[in-house]
Amino acid sequence: LWTPMDPQPGRGIVQSDGRVLSPQQMAYESAADELFFGGSAGGGKSDLLLGLGITQHFNSIVFRREFTQFRGAEGLVERSRQIIGDYGHLANNLWRHLPGGRAIEFGSVKDEADKNKYKGRPHDLCGFDELPEFIESQYRFLIAWLRTVRVGQRTRVVATGNPPTTADGQWVIKYWGPWLDREHPNPAKPGELRWYVTDGDRDREVAGPEPVEVSDADGQTRYVKPRSRSFIPARVEDNPYYMRTGYVDVLDSLPEPLRSQMRFGNFQATAKDDPYQVIP
Repeated sequence: LWTPMDPQPGRGIVQSDGRVLSPQQMAYESAADELFFGGSAGGGKSDLLLGLGITQHFNSIVFRREFTQFRGAEGLVERSRQIIGDYGHLANNLWRHLPGGRAIEFGSVKDEADKNKYKGRPHDLCGFDELPEFIESQYRFLIAWLRTVRVGQRTRVVATGNPPTTADGQWVIKYWGPWLDREHPNPAKPGELRWYVTDGDRDREVAGPEPVEVSDADGQTRYVKPRSRSFIPARVEDNPYYMRTGYVDVLDSLPEPLRSQMRFGNFQATAKDDPYQVIP
């Protein structure tokens, strides 16, 4: 149960070293500082966050926009009970005493100001379940506390989610543009690493992990180490449990554009604007 994780087999994707891995295995092993494991519903995305917290990290947090989204007979809290069982103690939305001294917390940021509840609280894994439901300022603020005092412990951000169904979530397409934006001039392959720095008030893609010069808000320049991003697509076909129970038929019955978003993980299928909406 604890090490190693047993990812779903799913469809194979050939790696640069010749191995054929499932998308969930690719996401589990990804070296990206910020990974988005997204696509259609039912691809085993949320289980990945729990698996990483159980086996790879010591102080993890998983965010949802509203805490009620964690609840229910098949919600993430109950799912964590099914996986962890008697190997830990859950109280106040926090798993403690997991094997190896690990802990997993569940947090929510319904309103913009709610992000301040987590200010200064370090975690070595920041997980986001259904990232497109968050606004970009919440995401950038919350990952600022990604840190650890454990020498050799990796820190990373892993986000999961389906394509955005509202305008508030469209930022993820720009943030992971090389994978999600069809008009991007330099598209990336699933699992490929791309490197970014914040130069002034904008993100700038750079050639690799070597330090590069950037400008601060006051015009001063300094050298910083780029951080890597990657995206790995997931589909319901990757989850044999849902395939055996007919969930794919439910997804196939959805109306457009919801069917393209949830069934095929199409990030270009967007909902039509309300003709009576207020122009910002």
